[in-house]
Amino acid sequence: MRLKTTGVMATIQEALVIALDHHQAGRPAEAEILCRRILDADPDQAAAWHLLGIIHAQAGRFAEAETLLGEALARAPGPDLHRHRAMARQEAGDLEGAVADYREAARLTPAMTDASLNAGVLLERLGRYGEALDAYRAALKSNGESNGESNGAHARAATHLGRLLLAGGDAAEAASILDRAVRADPTLLESWYHLADARARSGNATGAEAARRRALALAPDFFGILARAPDSGDDPDAAARRLGWARTLEPQRPEPLCNLAATRLRQGRFAEADALYTAHLERTPTDSTGWSARAVCRMEAGGTDKAEADGQRALALDPAAEGALATLSVLRSRRGDPFAAGLLHRRMRRLANGSAPAGDDDLDALIRATAEAMPFLTEASHPERRNAAARSFNPHLRVRHHDTETRDRITAFWSGAPLNAGARLALRSMVAQGHPVHLFSYGDPTLLGRVPDGLRVEDAGTVVPHHVYDLCVRSAEIRYFSDIFRYAALHAFGGWWLDTDVVLLKPLSFGPGHLFCSQWHGLEAGHALVGDAIRAPRGSVHMRRLFEESMRILMSGSDRRFGAVGPLLLSRYVLTGPGRELLDRVLPPTAFNAVDWTEHSWLAESNGRALALLADERVAGVHLWNGMWGPGGPPVEDADAESVLGRLADLHDADGTLSALAVRFHSDKGPRLGSERLGHHYTRVYDALFAPRRFEALRILEIGLCRGRVEGWKQDDVPSLRMWERYFPNATLVGADIEDFSAFDGGRVTTRRVDQGDADGLRRLAEEDGPFDIVIDDGSHASRHQQMTLAALFGRLRPGGVYVIEDLNWQPSDVEHPEDRLTLDVLRGFMENGRIDSPHIAAAECRALESAMGRVELYDSLSELVGAERMAGLAVIHRRDGSS
Repeated sequence: MRLKTTGVMATIQEALVIALDHHQAGRPAEAEILCRRILDADPDQAAAWHLLGIIHAQAGRFAEAETLLGEALARAPGPDLHRHRAMARQEAGDLEGAVADYREAARLTPAMTDASLNAGVLLERLGRYGEALDAYRAALKSNGESNGESNGAHARAATHLGRLLLAGGDAAEAASILDRAVRADPTLLESWYHLADARARSGNATGAEAARRRALALAPDFFGILARAPDSGDDPDAAARRLGWARTLEPQRPEPLCNLAATRLRQGRFAEADALYTAHLERTPTDSTGWSARAVCRMEAGGTDKAEADGQRALALDPAAEGALATLSVLRSRRGDPFAAGLLHRRMRRLANGSAPAGDDDLDALIRATAEAMPFLTEASHPERRNAAARSFNPHLRVRHHDTETRDRITAFWSGAPLNAGARLALRSMVAQGHPVHLFSYGDPTLLGRVPDGLRVEDAGTVVPHHVYDLCVRSAEIRYFSDIFRYAALHAFGGWWLDTDVVLLKPLSFGPGHLFCSQWHGLEAGHALVGDAIRAPRGSVHMRRLFEESMRILMSGSDRRFGAVGPLLLSRYVLTGPGRELLDRVLPPTAFNAVDWTEHSWLAESNGRALALLADERVAGVHLWNGMWGPGGPPVEDADAESVLGRLADLHDADGTLSALAVRFHSDKGPRLGSERLGHHYTRVYDALFAPRRFEALRILEIGLCRGRVEGWKQDDVPSLRMWERYFPNATLVGADIEDFSAFDGGRVTTRRVDQGDADGLRRLAEEDGPFDIVIDDGSHASRHQQMTLAALFGRLRPGGVYVIEDLNWQPSDVEHPEDRLTLDVLRGFMENGRIDSPHIAAAECRALESAMGRVELYDSLSELVGAERMAGLAVIHRRDGSS
C-alpha cells in the first residue's frame, strides 16, 4: 500500500484501522510494516508510534519498545501511553523509569487504580517502603470506579497495603485495611491469609481462626500452602507463624510439625528443633525421615552420640534412608575416619542411582590413595589443630614474602546475576595484590554490574563456545560449566584460575609450575582436591587432558552431579590417574580453604573461630563459599566489623587502611596528628609492607610507647599499640618503654619496662619475649640506643622478619654524644659495602648482624621532609629467610 502525502488524512486513518486489525488477528509483522509506512508519510502519527511500541514489547524487545512509546508520548501524552511505557521499562529493568511513568499515568487519570498499584509494587522492589505505602493508599482511594474496573482492583490494592503495613509492625491498621479487601472481593485467598495474620498479631485470635477457616473453605489446598516447607527466600519467623497456623488447622498432620522443626534447625535454634522432632517421633515412631532429620539436628548441635543413634535407628527402619546415610557419613568424617565416611557415601549414591554411577567403582581406591597421600585430613573435624597437622605436607610450597616478580595473570568467570558484594570484594582483592585480572562472561559486560576498577571483562565465548554453557546450565548447573571452563582458560592463557569468591590476602608468589588446592571435607565423595585456585603454565598438557575428559563426561551424560568434572575429576587425575606426578604441587587446605565450606557461617561471626584459622602464615586467600549463602552470596555489606567478612571488607575500604587507623588512634605514624600537625606518614610504608601478613599470628615488639615525652604530654594512652592491635587481629603485641605502661596490659597486649641504654635489660627482653616477627624501634632515637637495641634484638628476629628503626634524622641533644656515629650512616655503610661499623656494637655482634641482615630500605618522614627538609627518616631491615 502506497500512501499519498497530500489529502491523506482519511487514508492514514484507514491504514491505522487496518494495522490494528492485523495486530489483533495475530499478524504483527504486517502491522509493523503498515505502521512504518504511515510514519514515513506522517511522522507525527502518535497512534502508529504507540502500536509499534506495543508490537515490540510483545516480541520481547523492551528497550526498542520504550523508545517507540517515547516517540508517541512526545506527540500525544496520555495515561495509557505512560502505563504501556512503564510496562516496557519494567521488563527492561528500568524500575525507576517505570515508577515515574506509572505515577504520571495515575496523575493524569486518578481513577487508574492499577497504575498506582503497580507503582507501589515496584517501589517495594526498590526498597522504598514509605513511598510504596503512599502508592497503595492512592490506589485504594481511586477505587477504580471511573474506568470501569471491578472491586477486584480495590481488593488487590487493599491487600498490598495491608500486607506492607503488617510487615512494618502495624497489625491493627493492617487488619482494618484487609477487612476492606475481603469485603471488596471475598474470593481473594491472599487477602484472607494476610487478614488471619494481622488479626492474630493484633490479639484477635478468634477472628484469625475464622479467617483461616474461610481461606480453607475457599481453597482446599490452603492447608498445603500453610504447611509447605520454607525455602531459602522465606523469612524464618513468618514461616514459623504460618506453620503454627497449619498445626492449628490440622493438629494431627505431621507436615507442619516437621517443617517447623526444619525452620528452627535452619535458624540454629537446635533445642526447639529437637523438641519438635521428638514430638513428631512420639506420634510416628516408624518415620525413618523423622529420625534422619533429628540426627542432623543433633549432629549440628554437637551431640554426636545421640545423632549416631538416631541415624542408625533411621537405617534400621529404612536401609535406603539417604538422609541417615549422609549424616552418618559426615559423623565418620568428623571423627577422622574418611574411609568409613566414603563407604557410607558410596552406599548412598548406589541407592540413589539404583546401581553404581559410571566411574564409581574406583571411589574406594581414590579414598584410600588420598588417605595415604594426605593423612592430615583425618584432623578435618578438629579446626584447632588441623593447620598444624598439615604443616609437613609439601612444605616447599609457600608464598615468598616481599617477592618482586611480575605477577601472574588471574582468570575468573561470572555469569547470570549481577556481581554480588562478595564477588566484587574478591575481584578487588586480586587487583590490589598486583595481578592482572581477566573476568570472562557471556553476554553484555554491563550486565555484570559495578565491576571493580582495574580488571578486564572479556567474552567467554572466545574460550568455550556458548552452546556448551547452555548445555551445562540446562542439564546440570553453572558450577558444572565453570569447572570445564577453567581447564580451557588455563590451557589457553596460563597463570592462575581463581573462583570469584576467593579473597586474596597476599600476592600469589609461589614460583613457577602447576599448583592445585585441597579442602578439609568432601573426601567421602572423592572431593579431596578442588578447583577454587589452580595455577598452570600456558599450554599445559594436564589442563588439556582435564578439559577433554570433562567434555567427554558432559557430552556422554554419564555424570551430571556437582563436582563430577571438578573436584572428583581433579582428585582422580592427580591422586590415582595420569597426573600423579603433580602430587608434590598440591597445596594444603590452609592456603585457600582454611575455613571449610562446612564452616562458611563462621566467616560472619564476630571475632570467631574463622579468624583463628586465618592466622597461619601459609594462608594466601579466603574462600567465601558464595554458593553456600544463597542467591545473594555472603553478607559482606552488612557484616559485623569484628567478623572475618567485616575485616576483609576493611582491607579495601579507605577507613580500614593503616593510615586511617593511625588517625583514628592519634598515632604520629600516620599522615597527620590532629587537624593541623603533620605526622610522619610511616603508615604508607607499613601498609604496603605488612598488609600481606595482616591476619597472621605474628609476634610484634614496639619500643617506645610515650607520646610527646619531650614536649611533656600526659602519658594516658598507647596509640600505636592500639593501632597495631586493630590492624593485626591475630598478633601478639609487646610494648617496651622506659616508663611504666602496665596499666594497658590485657588481651593480646603486654608491656615491659626497659631502658634502651641498658644492654642487659635489652637482652632479657629478647630472651623472655622473643622471638619476634616484627620489631619497631620508636624509642629514644639516640644513635647509641638504636645501635645497642639492634645488636641485642636482631638475633631474636625470625627468618624473613622485619626490623624497623624510626626517626633516624632526629636525635635528643641530652643523650646524643659528638663521638656517636649516626645510625643512618651505619646503615648506609652496610648498604654500600655489607659491613656494620658501630662504636656501640662489639665486633662479633657486627659480624653476626652482617650475616643475618638482608636488604635495607630507607624511606622519608613526611613531617621531617616538609618541616626540616630532612630525608631518610625510616629504615626497614629485612632478615634473611634462610632460603637465600
